[in-house]
Amino acid sequence: MGGGVLTPAAGGTLEAEERAADDIRVEIPPRYCPLPSAVHPDADGLNARAAAWVNGYGLCRDGVQRARMTGNDCGGFYGRIMPGAPAGRLQIAVDWCVLMFAFDDLHCDEGPASMRADDFADFATRLLRVLEAPGARRAPGTTVEPFLAAAGDLAVRCRAQGTPVQVRRMVEGHRGWFRGVLWEFGCRLRGRTPRLDDYAHLRQHTAAGSATFSWAEVVDGEEIPEREMASPAVRALRELAFTTAAFDDDLFSYGKERWLAARSEHGNGCRLNLVDVLIEERSLSLAEAMEEAVALNNRLTARFLRLRDQVSPGASEPLRRHLEHLSALIRGNLEWGLHAGRYTNPDGRHPGAVVTTGSFTETAPPAGPPGIGSVSWWWDRL
Repeated sequence: MGGGVLTPAAGGTLEAEERAADDIRVEIPPRYCPLPSAVHPDADGLNARAAAWVNGYGLCRDGVQRARMTGNDCGGFYGRIMPGAPAGRLQIAVDWCVLMFAFDDLHCDEGPASMRADDFADFATRLLRVLEAPGARRAPGTTVEPFLAAAGDLAVRCRAQGTPVQVRRMVEGHRGWFRGVLWEFGCRLRGRTPRLDDYAHLRQHTAAGSATFSWAEVVDGEEIPEREMASPAVRALRELAFTTAAFDDDLFSYGKERWLAARSEHGNGCRLNLVDVLIEERSLSLAEAMEEAVALNNRLTARFLRLRDQVSPGASEPLRRHLEHLSALIRGNLEWGLHAGRYTNPDGRHPGAVVTTGSFTETAPPAGPPGIGSVSWWWDRL
C-alpha cells in the first residue's frame, strides 16, 4: 500500500495527502477517560445471530455489504455498553444495530444517497410508521421493503420485551434521529459546513443517541420512572454521554471520511465532522483542530463524571443501571471505534486502508464550560 499519512503532525495540505494516499493513518491525541472497560463474553455469538437474522430478510448476504456488516462488530459495540446483560435479551439491541448501520450507509451518509433528502424523508417516514404500528400494512414491492420488514420484527419484539413507555421512548428516539439526519441533508445541499454552536447540540441526534439507548432500557427490563428520566440532571447526563460518544465517532471516523471524500464525485463544501467544523470556524490547522476536539471531549467527559456522581446516590435502581450504561458507552465506544472494520475498511473493499491510533491520559481537563452556548446548560446548577 502507499505511504500517504494523515496525522496532525503531517506536512502538506489535507487535499494533497488525500490525492496521493492509498492508505491513511490518523493519530488521536490522548483522551481523558477514567472509566472501566469490559466486553460481553458472547459478543461473537451476538454478531453471528444478528448476521443470520438480517440475512433472513435478504440483507447483507454477500459482497461489500456483508463485509461491512461483519466489520461493524455490533456485538462488540453493544457488548461494551451492556457487558453483563443476558445475551438473549441483548440480541434485540445488536440486531437493531446491524440493521441501522446498513440503513445509515445506504440511505444517509455516502455516495449519491447523501444528497437525496427526498428519498431519505420518504424512507424514514415509512420506517417510523413501522416502528409506531408494526401491524400497519405497507405498500408491496418497494426497494426498501426488506428494511421495513426487519424493522417490523424489531418493533414486535420490542413490544413483547418492553413496556408501553419504553416503546414510546424507542419511537421518539428514532424520530429525533431522523430529524437530525434531515438537518445534515440540509447542510450538504447548501454546501455549507455548520457552525459549532449548531453542530454541538445536534450531533447527539445525528448520531442516533436516544434511539440507540432506547434499546438499553428495554434490555434491562425495568422502566426508568418518567420523573427521573425527564429531570434536568438526567437529561444533561444523557446529552453529555451521547455527544461525547458522537464527537469521539468524529475522531475515529475522520480517516474514513477523508478516504471516501478523495474518491467521491459527490462532495461539496460541506463537512460534517467536529474536526472540520473547528477548522472552518476557528481557522485552525488540522493539528490544532484535532487537539481542540480532543480537549473538548475531555472536558465533556469530566463534566459527565462529576454530574453522574452527584445524581447516582439518590437514583432508583433502573436509573443507576442506566447511568452505568452511559458510562460504559463513553469508554466502550472509544475502544470499539478505534478497531472496528467500519472505519478501517472504509468501503468494504479495502481492509486496513485506514489506521487510527489513540491513547488515554490521567490528566484531568479544566472543569468549566467550553464556551459553546447551545450546550452551556450542562454546567448549570442542576
